Amino acid sequence: MKVAVVFIGTGKYLNFLPSWYERCEEHFLPGVEKRYLVFTDGDIPESPENASIYKTEHLDWPYITLYRFDIIGKARGEILQYDWLVFLDADMAVVDAVTPEEMFDETKPFIGVHHPCHFLKFPPHDQPPGSFETNPLSRAKVPDGYDFSVYWQGCLWGGKVPEVIEMMDELHERILVDEENKTIATWHDESHLNAFFAEQPTKVHTLGPEFAFPEVFSEACDFQPKIVHLAKDNSKYHV
Repeated sequence: MKVAVVFIGTGKYLNFLPSWYERCEEHFLPGVEKRYLVFTDGDIPESPENASIYKTEHLDWPYITLYRFDIIGKARGEILQYDWLVFLDADMAVVDAVTPEEMFDETKPFIGVHHPCHFLKFPPHDQPPGSFETNPLSRAKVPDGYDFSVYWQGCLWGGKVPEVIEMMDELHERILVDEENKTIATWHDESHLNAFFAEQPTKVHTLGPEFAFPEVFSEACDFQPKIVHLAKDNSKYHV
């Protein structure tokens, strides 16, 4: 098994890379061959041997997140050399061992993570449609008939190669259609990811909320963290 792990960090977010990388090396898929695909506008004088650096211009909000599927797609030639791709937000910290058996399900081509706020039934997730896109002008609109049982967080996703590349291409095309219609989904790339997963939930291997543990709401969580979504201020996980 070979896995491509994606980091996007432009501007100040490049500062997360050293600790992000070290924690991934220590805890994420131990024993598995990993290649880190790093997309940044900054300089990395001494990059690790198992990392590929892709120069990426910083885009104004929300396009730096909305266009992430297209940004990652620029590395498709290298991604095709791997079995799986996993995207992990720059401000995520892998704090406990994450095994291949937990992360991958060979019967399901896509990977998502149950949004902790949906799992905990925080408003607006306590009643449908929650945070799902409902604007009929957007290609990110939640499909009719979806049961709202899971809302996925955009901080961690992935899938089998080449299916995940096809997904990224499809989602970027939907985003461009939205632009033609002068529409931007409420939660940007996360909204589009949720629409895609909600169209075919049985094809998604959904990780529990412990894989996106919200440090800012840690006191509300009755589950132990595997991967922590760092608090913006005063994180106990020093970057």
